[in-house]
Amino acid sequence: MNIGIITINYKRPAVLNLYCAQIKRLREDLQMYIPAVVVSEAVDAPICNKYHVVHIEQQNNPATEKWNRAMKYMQGQGATNVMIMGSDDVISTDSFKRIMAEAEKGYDLIGSSDLYFFALDGIHRGGMVRLHTHGGKMLAPGKTVSSYVLDKIDWRPWTTPKNWGMDAIADKNFNLHVRARTVLHSMDIFDLKSRENLNKSTLWFGKIKEREDPAKLWNILGEEETCLLKKILS
Repeated sequence: MNIGIITINYKRPAVLNLYCAQIKRLREDLQMYIPAVVVSEAVDAPICNKYHVVHIEQQNNPATEKWNRAMKYMQGQGATNVMIMGSDDVISTDSFKRIMAEAEKGYDLIGSSDLYFFALDGIHRGGMVRLHTHGGKMLAPGKTVSSYVLDKIDWRPWTTPKNWGMDAIADKNFNLHVRARTVLHSMDIFDLKSRENLNKSTLWFGKIKEREDPAKLWNILGEEETCLLKKILS
């Protein structure tokens, strides 16, 4: 089993630093090399290099091509599965292990019904809420797809050049070839939100009422991640 992790980034260097520190934690906790790649502008390369995360330089428009570049990199690494993460997403080691276990069972598409939104600034800074979906709906962060499906679409899930609606584009292409999928519950996946990257679907302070203890995020972080998050919040 060789699960690679891909993301793209645009600006937000402090959050990318935290994202890459999480890759270091996962590798150390699991005592294994996890391929990871960030596709973004050249300015991000030093951050990625610091954490031994591969960086591929590409401009932001369209964002879908950045994602395709990341997937193609993982194809070259012989990845059996690829996890798709936002550069502002954080996953616990235990939740990563759960995804690994489901991939071992042969599921082509693995995802989570739960997502926590943590506020990095504004009046809700340091606060957190939980989004829980029903009816087998799979959220985007942490979504993991098998090489079987990716081979069928030449490792190019994003067939329409866009900067928005990218999860729907990929899902449409994945769904043509997925043999079995599973949605995991009570997953520890966190989306770190600031005023810079809020949109109408993530105005969580107005739409989601399930307040959560932010200690849930702090407790899954490694020492380096904790220091970085404190610095962002200060």
